Amino acid sequence: LANEAATIEDRVVTLGTGTTNLDPAKHANRLLQISTAAAAYTINLPYATGSGDIYEFLLTVAHTSGSVIINATHPGTTTNKFVGSVIQFTSNVQAVWFSSTTNDIITLNNTTTGGLRAGDYIKLQDVAAATWRVVQGLISASGAGSTPFSG
Repeated sequence: LANEAATIEDRVVTLGTGTTNLDPAKHANRLLQISTAAAAYTINLPYATGSGDIYEFLLTVAHTSGSVIINATHPGTTTNKFVGSVIQFTSNVQAVWFSSTTNDIITLNNTTTGGLRAGDYIKLQDVAAATWRVVQGLISASGAGSTPFSG
C-alpha cells in the first residue's frame, strides 16, 4: 500500500481547515484527524484507480460550525462514486443506516447529516476506477437525521 508507515506517529495526519487535496504519498493509509471545532473542511479525494489505499477520517472534537465535506468529484468526470453505508446515531436514540451506490459527496453538517460528536469516523477505500468503497462510517446527528450522501 502507498505510504505504509512504521510507527503510529507516522500514521496520523492532522488535516488543516479549508480545502485539502489529498495526496496518496502524504495521506493514504493514515488516520486523518479533523481537530478544529469551528471551521469548514473540504477534503478532495484523489481519483479512484483501484489502488487499495485507505483513507480514515476521525473527528477528534465535537464539530460546532462549518461542514466537513468529503468529495470524490473530479473536474470533467461524472463517474466517481461512493459504494457502501454509514450508520448514523441520532439524538432520538436511533441507529439509522444510509447507503450509496452512485453519490460522490459526503457532507457532515454538524446537525442532521452527522459530524456532531468527537469520535465520528469514516473509512474509505479506493477499490476500482472511479469507485470508493465506504468500509465503515459511524456518525452522530441531531434530530431524526438524514443521509450524508449527495451528488
